[in-house]
Amino acid sequence: MTSDNHYDTVEQPEEQTQSAQRRSEKAPPLRPPSFLGSPAVKFVIIGVLTVMLLVPSLFVWVLVEERADRARDVAQDIARSWGGVQQINGPYLVVPFSETYTVSTDDSSKTEMRWHTAILFPEKLDVGGDISVQERRKSIYSLPVYHGSVNLKGRFAATSPETFEPQFGGQIDIAADKAVLVVGIGDIAALKSEVGLVLNGNGSVPFEPGLGPLTMDPMRRSVASMSPSGINAPVAAGLWRNGFSFDIPIQMNGSKAFYVAPAGQTTTVSLQSDWPHPGFTGAFLPETRDIGDTGFTASWTIPYLARGIPRSVLGAQMPLQDKALGVEFVEPVNFYHTIARSLKYAVCFISLTFLAVFILEMRSRSRVHWIQYGLVGLSLIVFYVMLLALAEHVGYGPAYLLAAAAATLLNTIYIGTALKSRLAGGVMLMVLAAIFGVLYALMQEQDYALLIGSLLAFLSLAVTMFATQRIDWSGRQQTGARGQAEPA
Repeated sequence: MTSDNHYDTVEQPEEQTQSAQRRSEKAPPLRPPSFLGSPAVKFVIIGVLTVMLLVPSLFVWVLVEERADRARDVAQDIARSWGGVQQINGPYLVVPFSETYTVSTDDSSKTEMRWHTAILFPEKLDVGGDISVQERRKSIYSLPVYHGSVNLKGRFAATSPETFEPQFGGQIDIAADKAVLVVGIGDIAALKSEVGLVLNGNGSVPFEPGLGPLTMDPMRRSVASMSPSGINAPVAAGLWRNGFSFDIPIQMNGSKAFYVAPAGQTTTVSLQSDWPHPGFTGAFLPETRDIGDTGFTASWTIPYLARGIPRSVLGAQMPLQDKALGVEFVEPVNFYHTIARSLKYAVCFISLTFLAVFILEMRSRSRVHWIQYGLVGLSLIVFYVMLLALAEHVGYGPAYLLAAAAATLLNTIYIGTALKSRLAGGVMLMVLAAIFGVLYALMQEQDYALLIGSLLAFLSLAVTMFATQRIDWSGRQQTGARGQAEPA
């Protein structure tokens, strides 16, 4: 009995030992913790990926600029056939006169004659304009063009002899029969009817092409017109010496903008149009304006002192070329500029998306490879390409909705599948919807873009800090816990 019991007690440990050996042979060996698998290293890799995605975003920006240049070229083609930016400068009464004076030297003296040009401003000028705007298309591009009915009314005061003062102390000889009334026009080729000068309400004197004795300096023009020129009409000596009223109706085409120079000693401008998106610009802003869905009305009053130029000047240059006022016919959304501006926020929104995926990964049993992070980032880059392509056909608003919906749906399904969690997919859907919503708001509110962006960055950082507060960045605790659980 004793020997049998001893045999039994010895045999049992040997069986347990052999059974343990067999289990150890079947179980896979424990692997050391992976360096690339630690959360800290993955976080750094995600940051490097974010910076690397700057390269494809730069290529997208170049593509946007290329398409914008193409759109500008097409717009110039439309403007050349319809009419460019129009600027009305004048009317001015131009009277040439000569001065004869004596030049003395040590040995002799001689008589010289020099010609001067006096430019007289109207005592009062009233400009009225009714501008009808439409969009002209060529291929997939469009340009706001307009037809304007403009009327220039006013009066020139009687001319005093002090206007023609000698510059070198000589004798003055006024070429009274060579006086002309000059009106500068931005694109004279876009005039749609003959222009006549009505003097004192009687008859009509036809205008001739050209600025007469005046010239325009391209470097001083406030508006870059395509073919800056003007028209002129003769004025009899008896009229301009005693003063006269004038009425000049003009029918013209144009595009993009319309400008008027405050040529009168007192100038009033009244414009109305059916374009609901005006951009008032120039040296003077309107005193009153009314903008609605059916168009706008605006009026300016520029007094003599505000203009800053005397009643008459001497010279051969068209005056007031840098003091024009007017309105630009702004397109509701210049999507090329908007998309280019949104690309500046690309890294920020890619980072926010990566942070959302990273937090979801740390709270899940599944893992997302860094290659998958890169694919998510590339899908956001493709979003910009889709936005550009769709906006050229359906407009910025619908294009943004379609491109954002496609990118959101793709990444929601992809992350939900990768983490094997519908909840993670739902969270990703909300995060991406919020990101694209904020991006759209940033593009619409230029004045508050910095404020919104800074608040968003602070909120995202705060959420990330608290959401990752309990993460084991080294990954050792999780490895240790798995190692302790294996033998059990």
